[in-house]
Amino acid sequence: MIALPDTFNAASWFIDRNVAEGRGPKVAIECGDQRISYAEVLERVNRVGNMLRDQFDVRLEERVVLLLVDGPEFIYTFFGAVKIGAVPIPTSTLWKPADYEYVLNDSRARVIVISEALLPSLAIMPKLRTCPLRRNNRSSTPRSASTL
Repeated sequence: MIALPDTFNAASWFIDRNVAEGRGPKVAIECGDQRISYAEVLERVNRVGNMLRDQFDVRLEERVVLLLVDGPEFIYTFFGAVKIGAVPIPTSTLWKPADYEYVLNDSRARVIVISEALLPSLAIMPKLRTCPLRRNNRSSTPRSASTL
């Protein structure tokens, strides 16, 4: 019989475990010219998780919608949300504004993390029931959404 742990976190399994087992300097992500090590991924996943929790007040089991283009930022944000116990809701960059509108209105997401390239898709949604984007005073990052 397989013994299951009392708690399991997929981010810890896929990211932290690789660093703990000595693979920190090995390449985890290849994207274009970028080569990102497991240690770098771990640091960035932790940074995103901390940002979601501390700056955006995301708590256990709250939803985070990911409107992100394909790239390392998607991985950091997905696993950062998982690591703090939030529920990431990935979306497709091929969706139409009506598809985004449906998911955003239906998901009850606390935060939307969006790639800057996708902001125009969000801006043309007339029936978005989430709170409007506000800029964070410390940066040009929206307060109710984070732009990557």
